[in-house]
Amino acid sequence: MGKHYWRHILMGTVLVPALIAGGVDLSANASTAKVTTKSDNYTMPTEQPGYKTVPKKYKTAIPVQVLGINDLHGGLETTGYVNIGSSTYQGVGTVNRLAAGLDQAQHQFKTVQHSNNTFRVEAGDMVGASPANSTLLAHESTMHALRAMKFQIGTLGNHEFDHGLGEFNRILTGQKPAATASQLIKDYPHQNSNIKLVVANVVKKSDNKRPYGYKPYVIKTVKAHGKTAKVGFIGIETTDLPTLTLLQNYQDYKILDEAKTIKKYDRILNKKGVKAVVVLAHTGVSTYGKQTTGTAVDILKKVNQTDPKNNIGLYVAGHSHQYANATVGKTHVVQAVYTGKAYNNTQGYINPKTGKFMRLVSHVYPVLPKTLAPKVKDNAKVSAIVADADKRVAPQVNAVIGKAATAETITGRLNNSKTMENAAGELVVDGQLYEANKVGSKADFAMTNNGGVRSDLVVQPDKSITWGAATAVQPFGNILQVVSMTGQQIKDALNQQYDQKQQYYLQISGLKYTYTNNPAGGADTPYKVEQVTKANGDPVEMDATYNVVINDFLHGGGDDFAAFKDTKIVSSIGTDTDTFVNYIKDMTAAGTPVQAPKLDRKVFLGAN
Repeated sequence: MGKHYWRHILMGTVLVPALIAGGVDLSANASTAKVTTKSDNYTMPTEQPGYKTVPKKYKTAIPVQVLGINDLHGGLETTGYVNIGSSTYQGVGTVNRLAAGLDQAQHQFKTVQHSNNTFRVEAGDMVGASPANSTLLAHESTMHALRAMKFQIGTLGNHEFDHGLGEFNRILTGQKPAATASQLIKDYPHQNSNIKLVVANVVKKSDNKRPYGYKPYVIKTVKAHGKTAKVGFIGIETTDLPTLTLLQNYQDYKILDEAKTIKKYDRILNKKGVKAVVVLAHTGVSTYGKQTTGTAVDILKKVNQTDPKNNIGLYVAGHSHQYANATVGKTHVVQAVYTGKAYNNTQGYINPKTGKFMRLVSHVYPVLPKTLAPKVKDNAKVSAIVADADKRVAPQVNAVIGKAATAETITGRLNNSKTMENAAGELVVDGQLYEANKVGSKADFAMTNNGGVRSDLVVQPDKSITWGAATAVQPFGNILQVVSMTGQQIKDALNQQYDQKQQYYLQISGLKYTYTNNPAGGADTPYKVEQVTKANGDPVEMDATYNVVINDFLHGGGDDFAAFKDTKIVSSIGTDTDTFVNYIKDMTAAGTPVQAPKLDRKVFLGAN
């Protein structure tokens, strides 16, 4: 499969092949951090011209390789498509094929460089919002897979806090579960993941120390030609954590400024003789066309402004689930999408005299299925872990809970309409509104955040829907609360979708609204809500009070939806997971099998 395989034009933009020019000379220290977007044109590292030989000028240098992933989310068997550069790849993913790709990349590096200086790293959200073969086993199956894939170093994402950091630390280190755990979890083998967790900017409010003995960085020694050097790995959590998880999960911790923390520990490492530094950070970045933007870029610009002589050679990003490959100043920034559909491969050299990176070249590759990369051998150990997990959870996962009107998958957020509506999401909130009224909570509307709807609702050929399919859509188990809101608060919440370039948006039920351009809002707030009505067309009065179903994440102001924060709770109706399952059961029992809603609840009016 060559460089032109599956090439197509995305949104009218074609990346320039010349942007893939060789590595950046990291010995130069620029005070201004220029952003240069790279291009990825090859499907695997064995095709990459720059990875096939050792340039003469680096014959005596120390070679090093960093293989990275981010946002695995327990996606043991998750597949789909992925956009990398100007290409789209179909049917990619699964940890078995990810392991195969990583093995191939490491083998190639060892063969060409005659070196074992390879590090496998991850940038947060190893688990959380996961399919049942991870969730029902408390994600220990995912930790087993990461161990089998020989990941050595990782950092925290926001989803590591989903059930409290203590529970994540339990599965990270292989401790026994609580007495209240399910029998499935108790029966599953518990083992240490062997991942060294580094996080520099998460400290306890009580004593300013990092929790569970986590270290801010780890130092690794590399060697070649009878010489050695040191590489430092710093871990960074996103400061957005308070908007991404429940208060009870983060209230004991402070999340320190990312840029200041990186600068601090880069200098500490420098004093320890470490001049080659890698940052693993759960902060987002995106390459689109010829531009690379995001929080990771902003952080590195701040680091370069305050410390232009820093030694950060590589920044492995996560959180935004996007493809990225660029340099910010002298630092390479990469992000390999999410759920095991891609990985990044950075190769380079360290000067044995100075200990600094001499050259780094970074690329991102799709995790190709065996049908498209038959010579990339499966990893038998990882395959066995997944098969075992599937067998353990099968009775619950495969239980049929209801029927759909047609034998067609009801698609989710990867298939949004232009108004940011999707069928699975609106089915979820329809279910929440229905079930709230069924138990007597007298709700008027329901809303949920886009991040809470995690997948399509898969429908079987016989139109049946399984428990596993339903819980894949709503995996969190967030508590649903009916809250009291004024019409103005509801309108404010809807308007908050259009902050931050619609990074966060809502799925709505019982409501309709119109919106239009917002010239005064600039690029970050391009639209504003005009008229809000009930589903029947009656206006929502701004000074009237309504009952709205939301999850407890939104009630805490999650995803920066401040309008929901601290609204008065009228009642609670159980978890979002159980509510969706019950809705499918109830619709089937009533003789009205579920079907994809019409996406007409948000109407764009055009220019004001």
